[in-house]
Amino acid sequence: MNILFSCIGKRGYIARMFRPHLSHGDRIIGTSSTKWTSGFHSCDASFIMPSIADPAYPEAVFDLCKKERIDALLSFFDLDVHRLSKHVDALRSIGVKPFIPDHRAAEITFDKVQTCEFLLANKIPTAKTFTDLLSVSQALRNGEVQFPLYVKPRFGYGSRNTFSACDYRQLEAFYSLENDMIIQESLEGDTYDFDILNDLKGKVLSVVPWRKYLSRMGETEQAETIHSPSLISLGCRLASALGHAGPLDADLFLKDGLASILEINLRFGGGYPVSHFAGADFPGMIVRMARGEVLSPVVGDYSPGVVMMKELHVVGGPRIEFFKSTLAVQNEVNL
Repeated sequence: MNILFSCIGKRGYIARMFRPHLSHGDRIIGTSSTKWTSGFHSCDASFIMPSIADPAYPEAVFDLCKKERIDALLSFFDLDVHRLSKHVDALRSIGVKPFIPDHRAAEITFDKVQTCEFLLANKIPTAKTFTDLLSVSQALRNGEVQFPLYVKPRFGYGSRNTFSACDYRQLEAFYSLENDMIIQESLEGDTYDFDILNDLKGKVLSVVPWRKYLSRMGETEQAETIHSPSLISLGCRLASALGHAGPLDADLFLKDGLASILEINLRFGGGYPVSHFAGADFPGMIVRMARGEVLSPVVGDYSPGVVMMKELHVVGGPRIEFFKSTLAVQNEVNL
């Protein structure tokens, strides 16, 4: 079996979590747009791909899947998930099982306005969201929101160009930085998250809630799994409504027992290791599904009170040897 990790980036540790479930001869293949990709060193082969924005990108993915006989595909980057979501049927037609969402679900989660509308339509609390200064000014006057307010790109990812505006002058300045900026209220409460895995037909298999203690630039660095039937129930409602295939990560705020969801990512999140250490084992379930097994839900099957913290892991060596396998693959497939 060959598994493609598209845009693997720094997620080499996810590849290492898949290793125990692979048989002799199974391979993990990573892609990126640059040879300067640390995750390549946890893969069996690495391929340099065109930019995600390049019109030739989808065809390059198809060609790679055919050449390397890819059985399953996951993506680790929001832009890539959104781009490939338009082609899940085409991927299936060449024998690939894509553990990525269909385009409907990808659109909902990639567009923060649609995310807000989707959550409210499903009676899930979320941050008040505005697309123009006039409407947020009216909400400020009516006391519906108050400073600080967050300003961010409507189609952003991670924490890119996200700012906290403490007054109207800052609000106007941040809002003018890009087209399609949005404004959101600042949610109160402690920060939580959950990791969720759906099967290829959109059925919920696992939900693991955890407390987030430290995050830098959108990357979770310290976390602890918790026992919370209410958050597990919320995760089931969310994932069932989306009906996506594969993993999901969501940002939550919990105050006085009420949970609000801010953002949803249809991929492995940076905090997934805490769920893995707690026994969730999404990689094992994904490998089994890639082999054709039909899995039963194991919602709630994890250990609370498991902690995770991240440290720097450095890879390096002589330049020629360090990049040798990547360059050889790049020249061979001529991508």
